[in-house]
Amino acid sequence: MGKFNRKSTAEEVSAGIDLTGRHAIVTGANTGIGRETARVLSLRGASVTMACRDLEKAEAARDEILAADSRITKDQLEVMRLDLGQLSQVRDFAKAFLETSRPIHLLINNAGVMLPDRRETADGFEAHFGVNHLGHFLLTHLLLERIRASAPARILNVSSDALHFSSLTESLEDLNWTKRKFSGWRSYGDSKLMNVLFTNELTRRLDNDGVVSNALHPGIVKTELGRDQPWWMRAVGLLMLPISKSPEQGAATSVYLATNDELGREGAGYFADCAPGRIHPLSDNAQLANSLWKLSEELVGL
Repeated sequence: MGKFNRKSTAEEVSAGIDLTGRHAIVTGANTGIGRETARVLSLRGASVTMACRDLEKAEAARDEILAADSRITKDQLEVMRLDLGQLSQVRDFAKAFLETSRPIHLLINNAGVMLPDRRETADGFEAHFGVNHLGHFLLTHLLLERIRASAPARILNVSSDALHFSSLTESLEDLNWTKRKFSGWRSYGDSKLMNVLFTNELTRRLDNDGVVSNALHPGIVKTELGRDQPWWMRAVGLLMLPISKSPEQGAATSVYLATNDELGREGAGYFADCAPGRIHPLSDNAQLANSLWKLSEELVGL
């Protein structure tokens, strides 16, 4: 480690890597770092399922990727609908994918929302909790047997350094934000800390069976993630553009963790800029991670 930094791109960190015969699922692959992750993995020879809520936008993104680079072939990129805010649709996606014979060597849980006000998923969960955590939690569970059968395999959860603004407590109180004044930033931070806790508990439960799970902070990236923010937050975003990463740089840590041989043996890491990142004090709380796991199982009906 140490060869790459915040300015490195996804293409640079995967140079010379051959992923021929490998299959990846990337959620939220129609835009931003998800799209760039899907593009570079396919450029390196992988076949990729672009799992997206909006099929029309996903198909347009796929067509643009194919039109821009003749090295990527049409059969390398497929589009499937996945709405993480609707648990029944997560089950539909998993069922449809598992009916195919395709392996899953890489599951990159990339999609997410960042909202200024309290909204609910189709199942009545606060949106950050429901989409960023529960949707991916259920998806990973439903695909885990296929992932294990495809080992060596990797599961990556795109978190954020916003986890340091989390209000999460060891008692896991009021995860739906019905008893407190809502804070979009803290709720988002909660969901990003949950991504890390899920990663760590998943690693404990995988028990060295050939599947490695890590979490990552992509950086401050010029993407559509902040599209729902109020004008003043968007103004702040404009002021930060000079220090923000491009999607090509923002996808680098995801692609690095997906392809680097050195990181294929150990899990439960948290990375930023292709190096170990700054963890939250609760990140390594095994009891909290186990409690969140059990609660999440109940809430998604496992």
